Amino acid sequence: MRHGYALFLLAHCLRRFNGERTLAAVYHLFSGKKSAQTLQDSKWFQLEPLFGTWKNVTMAALEEAAMALVEQRLALSAKQRTYTLTAAGEEWLAEQAALFPRHLNGWRYHEAEPLFWQRLSLIGQTLSNLVYGRRFAPICRDERTLQWVKQYLLAKGSRQMLAETLYQELIRLLEAVSEEAAVIFTLRLTSAVRIGWTMEQIAAYLQKDALYVQFQFRNVLHYIMAEAEAGRVPMMAELMSGLAPAVLTQSAQKTYEWLRKGKTIEDISNLRRLKRSTIEDHVVEIAANVSGFSIAPFVDDEKAAAIRAAAQALRTRKLKEIREALDGKVSYFEIRLVLAKEVGRWTS
Repeated sequence: MRHGYALFLLAHCLRRFNGERTLAAVYHLFSGKKSAQTLQDSKWFQLEPLFGTWKNVTMAALEEAAMALVEQRLALSAKQRTYTLTAAGEEWLAEQAALFPRHLNGWRYHEAEPLFWQRLSLIGQTLSNLVYGRRFAPICRDERTLQWVKQYLLAKGSRQMLAETLYQELIRLLEAVSEEAAVIFTLRLTSAVRIGWTMEQIAAYLQKDALYVQFQFRNVLHYIMAEAEAGRVPMMAELMSGLAPAVLTQSAQKTYEWLRKGKTIEDISNLRRLKRSTIEDHVVEIAANVSGFSIAPFVDDEKAAAIRAAAQALRTRKLKEIREALDGKVSYFEIRLVLAKEVGRWTS
């Protein structure tokens, strides 16, 4: 753990948060917690790629990694489990930049990823065994996936042609990623002649950190899903059927529908029997994720300009500091809304 990929991932998060969030925020980011704060943080600090990508992370593991960074003088410890990178840490992270999985998109794919992989791996195994005329035990036992694959194959024609299409699409996709990433992904696949390896087996074979292998695999999978959504690989696009992720959480979507009908925050709070603060959380989520959504009904132009100026001058996303700089003349809700629309402007 001390010298593993966890150090790189944590250092990347610490650089983005820049002392404005604790290790708990990193934990919630990796585990994919759907709280308003974590959803906002992933957007504000441009950490969407990592959202929900390390579901089994523990606070103990992050604390161990943080201490390792401190011991190596790559990070400094502040109060309340907050850390910042040192100049040496910044330099070290820059040198390791190539380790970041550039196709990773946890924000968009962390929920759909398991089901897509089940479909892809089971279809690969099934077609391979059908072509070779062999009986086999499905590697996936999920009933939904078994039924989906069964119906999919029944609706198709020649198994040989389908197998060839799958092969050609995978070859094309894997040519676009690094050789190492392609090897990791290929070793995970099960065919008529071999059983797919576990992450641990691949890590031992390549003599790599198991967490690194896990992220490289996910990097390839997210790339395939993105290409499928873009319609550039027809068979993969079919495997993504029904898995396209929603832009908003289910509850925020309901609030958005009421807003589009002209209802106010107070109206929606009463209609849905939810706290006003909860509806405000939804509005902030909508502002961050729906490009055409106007925040004008909730914060006037003069206040919005003042908030933008204060945030930029202070180089911070700390709501309290921004509000104090404006003598308390704006609400936290108004600040959150403006920041939601200004995502990435001050992130270097």
